[in-house]
Parts: sequence; C-alpha cells; structure tokens
Amino acid sequence: MSYMVITVAACPPAAIENALSQLGACAQQLKSDAGAISVRYGVGITGDHAGDLGAFQLYEDFAGIERAFGVLAGSSDYQALMATEGLQIKLRNIVKLEDVQLPNPSGETPAFGWISRFGSDDLMLDKVAAIAPVLRENGAMVMRYGTLLTGSAAGRRLIGVTFPSMDAIERSSAALAQNDAYKAIVTAVDLDFRNFVRFAG
Repeated sequence: MSYMVITVAACPPAAIENALSQLGACAQQLKSDAGAISVRYGVGITGDHAGDLGAFQLYEDFAGIERAFGVLAGSSDYQALMATEGLQIKLRNIVKLEDVQLPNPSGETPAFGWISRFGSDDLMLDKVAAIAPVLRENGAMVMRYGTLLTGSAAGRRLIGVTFPSMDAIERSSAALAQNDAYKAIVTAVDLDFRNFVRFAG
C-alpha cells in the first residue's frame, strides 16, 4: 500500500520559474531525508488550476508523510518558497493508492500528466487494471489510481497518468475511446474533473 500527497498552490506568473527551482530542491530533500518514493512537480495547464503549481509526493506509509512534514519545516528552500509574494496554497490532500500499475512503468521524468477525478461506489480495480496496457502501448509512462482520503472531495477516486508528450496523450485518448473496459468505467462513474499538468521535474 502507498500514499500520495498532492499540493496545489496559486503562484504569480513572474515567480513561477523561481518557485519551480525551489520545488526541485525540496523534492531532492524529500527523497533523501524523508524517504519519498518519488516527487513530481509542475504547473497546471487546464481547468480551475491552470497556472497553479502542483506537487505530487509518493510514500510507502503515513510515517513517510510525517517525516516529510518535518523535513519541509526545516528546509530553507521550502521556507523561501512559502515566502514568495502572492503564493497561496489552495489544497493539500492525501490519496490512498491501489496496486494498479502500467506494465513496466518508466522512471524517466514525464513531460505531462493527465489527472481525472470521479465518484464511484465500486473501486473497479479490474476495469482500471484492464486499461493499463492500452495506456502503456500508446506511450503512457506511469499510472496511479486511488481514493482521496482528505479534503472536500474525500471518497472520490483519482487517476493520474504521465506521458512524454501531448502526442502520446492524444494516441492514448483515441485508443481508450475504443476500449470496452474504459467505456464501462466512463458510463459507471460521475466524472467531475480532468486536467493536464506540465511537469518541470
């Protein structure tokens, strides 16, 4: 079992480049000092969070999340980031992830992420697992799937997929549109969010 911490913050456009640099330093500290499995960060490019900073931290357990809070509290880069004029955290939530992965997930830094949120009574692990090979065959790099544990959308499902290019997103979208498992998911859920992130690290 693993958990993801997702943080979204508004940031003035003029400060984004510097903020991304500080996020990169924080990411390295979280991996080396808090044991984060991975940390990705970037900028939203669609939807309500277009232009916002996003950070996605992956941990094996809640103990790792607790260590991360301690690491950030003592990080000069994090303090400088939080002191950025106009920076405002919009949300910070925890997702409980399921053991549903792409075949042979990539460890390379992705260019884009595709995030969808929906409501469903059924966890649908078999259906979600069935679309993983389709995504991989069309260029997807990593897939995460789980349930939000915190925030105003607690209990809803979240699926995130990373890609090396927008072309890979387009190919994956076209392939999924013809996939029976994906069609079964779409018709059974209450989709309320689908947006893209451009990753910087």
